[in-house]
Amino acid sequence: MNDPDINTLMLAAAERQLAVAALQKKYLDSAAVPTEQLVLDMRELLSTERVVLDAIITLFVKLGHGASLPRDPAPPSAPAPAPLPAEA
Repeated sequence: MNDPDINTLMLAAAERQLAVAALQKKYLDSAAVPTEQLVLDMRELLSTERVVLDAIITLFVKLGHGASLPRDPAPPSAPAPAPLPAEA
């Protein structure tokens, strides 16, 4: 697992966990938080989330491009069942 994309994802996830933990502690210790500070903190969380999501998407795209496609065509599907006789 020396892939740089995996390393980026792990680093981004760790940074996100640290940011969330720091904000949880900050808000647990505070009786009241100014709206402006709350907005700034939420923006920070959103930016760390974007980094994690970008790393995940990059990893999945890379894995998808590396997947080999089957060489044999898919087997034919089973024939459709015969229709039931109409009731009189």
